[in-house]
Amino acid sequence: TTSLSSLIESGKWTVLYFYPGAFTQGCTMEARGFQRDIDQYRSLNTQIVGVSVDSVEKNAKFCNSEELDFYMLTDEGGKVSHLYGSSLSIPGVGTFPNRQTYIIDDKGNLRWIFTDVESRIAKHSAEVLGKLSELKTT
Repeated sequence: TTSLSSLIESGKWTVLYFYPGAFTQGCTMEARGFQRDIDQYRSLNTQIVGVSVDSVEKNAKFCNSEELDFYMLTDEGGKVSHLYGSSLSIPGVGTFPNRQTYIIDDKGNLRWIFTDVESRIAKHSAEVLGKLSELKTT
């Protein structure tokens, strides 16, 4: 079990991003963007953590197939997504996370929320890096 307190024990900032499902076009593009920029995040002492309601096995396959070098966590039953206000429930489809990203500092304080990610997936990682750099210098 991973918790926010266990993530911040590392002394790093955290980019916590919720995504609807592994292996979908948007989620794959978003994950690839974070992976492409992973060295820049590391230079800012920041870890990337993806969260979906997908099974542990599906997330592991996604990480392996996309060669992701960051955490992809399973939110069983969508409890964490709900607590972060990132949960969508569609009748006949189910409950899954809305595409949202949270920047959390090394003390566990929520510093920024990106809510309109769906329309900006291709440039999302660059936007997160920009905001992260801004927050770390203020």
